[in-house]
Amino acid sequence: MENLTIDMKNGRGFAAAGKGGVLTFEVLGLSEREELKAKEFQSLYARYLNENATMRLGNYRVPLWGDSHNLYPQEVFSVTAESKLLPEIIRKQVKFLFGKGPRLYQEQSESEDKNKKRVRIPVEMPEVDAWLNSWEENGYESVWVYLKNRAVDFYYVNTCCSKWHFNRSRRLDVPPSGIPRVRALSYVGADEARLATTIDDVTKRIKSTDCKHVIIGDWLNPNKYEYEVFHRLDLTDPFKYPVAVSFDTDKTFTKWIYAFNDWYKGLLEWIKASNFTPRYLNSYLKNALNAHVHVSIPFAWYQHQQTLLQNICTENMTGQAPIQSEYHGVKLVDASNKPIPFYETMVEEVIIFELNQITQMMSGEGENQGKLWASTRWSKDEGWAFEEFPSKFKEYFTTVLDYDKRADQVTLAGKGVPPSISGVDKDGNISNSGSEVYYNYLIYVSTLIWDEYIVMRDLNRALAYNFPNTVQQKIKFGFWIDIPAKLQDTSPSDRLNNTATSDSKTNILPTQEQK
Repeated sequence: MENLTIDMKNGRGFAAAGKGGVLTFEVLGLSEREELKAKEFQSLYARYLNENATMRLGNYRVPLWGDSHNLYPQEVFSVTAESKLLPEIIRKQVKFLFGKGPRLYQEQSESEDKNKKRVRIPVEMPEVDAWLNSWEENGYESVWVYLKNRAVDFYYVNTCCSKWHFNRSRRLDVPPSGIPRVRALSYVGADEARLATTIDDVTKRIKSTDCKHVIIGDWLNPNKYEYEVFHRLDLTDPFKYPVAVSFDTDKTFTKWIYAFNDWYKGLLEWIKASNFTPRYLNSYLKNALNAHVHVSIPFAWYQHQQTLLQNICTENMTGQAPIQSEYHGVKLVDASNKPIPFYETMVEEVIIFELNQITQMMSGEGENQGKLWASTRWSKDEGWAFEEFPSKFKEYFTTVLDYDKRADQVTLAGKGVPPSISGVDKDGNISNSGSEVYYNYLIYVSTLIWDEYIVMRDLNRALAYNFPNTVQQKIKFGFWIDIPAKLQDTSPSDRLNNTATSDSKTNILPTQEQK
């Protein structure tokens, strides 16, 4: 259409043609969408400001790790610790990665053909073994404990820290024979380590490379307890300081200082829901009616009890008969043994007495188990009627448990651990398919090369510093994970030992080139 003019503002507008035709229109919901969009951007900016907030500690500025609270590792642990699945899943991830422990290996091709698969061949270096064995002799933790702790931190918060202990001869071009530059490495918990910088320019956005120090302390009470400040390991001059601390992270997209794991935010509400499942069920069992019984009391019985009590009280007051002090749990005399005149609530006390007699046979763990719902009805029949109290407890339990199963499935998927190797199948049972477990295990461990690289990074750095010849020979540390053999490929004599492997000389983790 020629000479068409369109104008719109705040969802209302008009379209005018060249010959005088005008069409007005209104886009419904536009203002609401714009408002929602604005709120989303406001939330985005708020998160951005929180992630770039810092705190002053002495002469240092400490970027906050977490949503303005600087307690991200503590937050992750506090939520996951209550989960029935996550602690054991992370424990299994550590075990899958650790395998049979750290080993020196050299990458070689299976044949002279360069296109053939490269495999890991074990390497024996007594001098390296002596260095690792000296850690405990010098008062440090063993290399196995050190690596296991780093793996745990990596799977919780994608961060690994180490304290580097150097010998005094570290800066010599040729250190004395038998004295390594790096005496030992010790584990530093990600929960107690934070990056720090001396940059005071508040207009400069701080990044990880700007943080030349690592502060170790209790971040729940940073001003109450002493904290230690260390120089961060400088890879361009690692021997500059007698002690240094490395702070390695698996970078998170859009985050330039600390790492955040990939699963926590997405699984947070599912984790909370799963944590509440036993509380919902226990609360129901504790507070719900166990027998679900409705007692219907006829009014004729009520009138009969009322007449009996009136007659007994009258006889007690007039002395026409020996004084009766009690009737069905109702006291008819006072503390001085004087008769009490009749009052209407005596009948209610009789009802309570009768109900208590019945509920003694319906005891249980919960507060409300064994309790009844009672009411009166107009009826000439004087017998009590017991009816099932309407309840949807089965549907309630089924709904809660179904939701809990779904939360488990989402949790396993979010952690990237197949149900068959985690021990939890779709219905919460151990998987019965051996082939499913076998191939899922192979697929899972083949993805662990990056996890191994981060956890082993400092140990391989120290190996290169102490034994430079290992760099040229492409010798490094890795976790040794054997491929379990299929049952049909294992001789009957080896099945009980459970140690047979498909190739005892190779490791299933891919090489760095294959990565």
